[in-house]
Amino acid sequence: MSRKTTTAAEDRQARRRTLRLLLDRAGRGVLGQDEAALLRSVIETELAAGDAARRAAGGQQAAVRRLQHRLDAAEQAIVETEAERDRLAAAHPA
Repeated sequence: MSRKTTTAAEDRQARRRTLRLLLDRAGRGVLGQDEAALLRSVIETELAAGDAARRAAGGQQAAVRRLQHRLDAAEQAIVETEAERDRLAAAHPA
């Protein structure tokens, strides 16, 4: 894993620990104003990260679909080439 990926994963884990702590405090009714602002910030960051991940996944899925179409076309070209080879071999036996 690259350092950037490790840092991002560590940041995400830290946000989630904070989120769990703040939600626990909110559930007990002891969340202060500063903590409520922090909770909002952490949730907004997680939502943005989720949106970015969905966009990236959508782009990757589109790329896979394009490559699948290219692969299908290549396989069809192979089938056609093999059929042409067989036709020519039959027409011109050695």
